[in-house]
Amino acid sequence: MRRSENQFVTANAREAARRLGTAIRAARLARNFTQADLAQRASISALTLLKIERGETSVAMASWLLVLERVGLLSLLDAPSDVKQDPVGEAARRQQQRVRARATKKDADAFDF
Repeated sequence: MRRSENQFVTANAREAARRLGTAIRAARLARNFTQADLAQRASISALTLLKIERGETSVAMASWLLVLERVGLLSLLDAPSDVKQDPVGEAARRQQQRVRARATKKDADAFDF
């Protein structure tokens, strides 16, 4: 039995998916694509596109990406995919950077060879 994805999605994530679906629908209408046209261009079913436009989180990420690409909105994901846009992650990476140990002048003089 398949689990319901909505049980595991937070309210914030559901709202973000709904807003993204609305943006996809607006972009489709601005380009004068019917749902059938866009679904065919994205190689998905019309039902899957309908779910995306409704903001349903059960749709596979690949389908979302294909639709975003076909309506020209894929660049919206550039900012979140840039690791420098994540200040918490950037701070953790800086903390974890290895520092190479250097010999001090005192240690270098201690060897006689």
